[in-house]
Amino acid sequence: MGWKLKVSEYGKIESAEIETAPLTLFVGDNNSGKSYLVSLLWGIRHLGLELLFVGENECTTEAEDRLLHWVKEQVRKVMESGKNTVQASEIGNELQTVLKERVDRNKDRFMKAIFNSADVGIEKLEIDLTELEKALLSFEVEMVGGRTVIFTRMAGRGVGLILAESEQISGEPKDSFCRRMIMEIFDLLINEGDGIYRKANNSIYLPAARTGFMLTKDIINKAGREAAFNMGMDEEAFIPFVRPINQFLDVINDLALDGKGSADFAEVIRYLEGGMADGAVEMNALPNREVRYVPKGKTAGMPLRTVSAVVTELSPLILILKHKKRVDFLFYEEPEMCLHPQLQQKMARVLCQLANAGVQMNVTTHSDIILQHINNMIRLSGREDREEICRQLGYSAADLLHPDQVKVYQLTAEAGAKTKVEELSCGENGFAVPTFNDALDRIMDEAYVIQE
Repeated sequence: MGWKLKVSEYGKIESAEIETAPLTLFVGDNNSGKSYLVSLLWGIRHLGLELLFVGENECTTEAEDRLLHWVKEQVRKVMESGKNTVQASEIGNELQTVLKERVDRNKDRFMKAIFNSADVGIEKLEIDLTELEKALLSFEVEMVGGRTVIFTRMAGRGVGLILAESEQISGEPKDSFCRRMIMEIFDLLINEGDGIYRKANNSIYLPAARTGFMLTKDIINKAGREAAFNMGMDEEAFIPFVRPINQFLDVINDLALDGKGSADFAEVIRYLEGGMADGAVEMNALPNREVRYVPKGKTAGMPLRTVSAVVTELSPLILILKHKKRVDFLFYEEPEMCLHPQLQQKMARVLCQLANAGVQMNVTTHSDIILQHINNMIRLSGREDREEICRQLGYSAADLLHPDQVKVYQLTAEAGAKTKVEELSCGENGFAVPTFNDALDRIMDEAYVIQE
């Protein structure tokens, strides 16, 4: 990604530096902070710069002033030539300084927005922009509906802002217009070209308690949740869920309205339903958005409350892939929940296929089986005879992973001590996770003693 997350004294976490990959795994002890890290990454992706920049209507530092003047210059150039493309590194120092200052000023408010509580503290939160020399910002002026619109794009995607008539006449864009453009530039850099698309819930969180929420979603009052979140940030209110869970419920509730999902996920859906759920998961468009399971070979559906835990666990992922037109980021807690070891391996295959389909996967897991399958796919990708082995084992190029597609972070919490976060290196045969291996070694040692 184009940025690195740095935190210190964040909940139980002493410090961490996280840079995600197409598939990022967070492994380690229970209650060590894995969900905290994934929630924070989700918050940055989903909430973006809105909470970090809201209410900042004036330039308060020299770096902000320089950045504002630079944006004004880009607007003037694009109004003269129709299009202007620059490297983000041209203003890299100012971008990084302004982002650091804004994040530092608003980090407590940002944390409260994610967790609906002031009790989750963080001493340092930094977002370090990286590889700005590879980020090309394109400014283009177009006429849309009789209005002059300046589009800010990166990687072919972006957002347009309407230029007021008074600004067109004078040739000097207003500060308010340029400040909105600055926010969109940061949005593009943080979301790697997604910009306005982020606002459509394309960064989706799948919580560990998803089965319970799928079974009770119909009795949760959505209006009540939204009203709670619309209260002032400084007001005390009883809010039952953290924001990632609230978003999960909103996404599931709205799926029937989204229509048909991307064709890119067709094979993954067939594998999930045919190879794991042994039937189809459907959602109707009636007011209660009822989810039903249709067993293979049957025509009539069954309500989720009557089916196995495997189906209820898989149902949110299946429905999201079926109905969401864009899924850019998935934040998946413990995908091995309720799955037999054979299905855990199949779930690992799904994670690999989604990563190769362009979905950035951020996963917490306690499953050594999932890790081993990922290791196998990394090792297989480096073999000269991989095509022959793929034919033999039933894999394809969509299953394989290169080492640079995967990052693994281990969280280790000693009793009464802060959590240590360590990035694990990828060896010839993949990643070795000490916390997994130590637990397996201990149980095997006990087996030898007991069975003597």
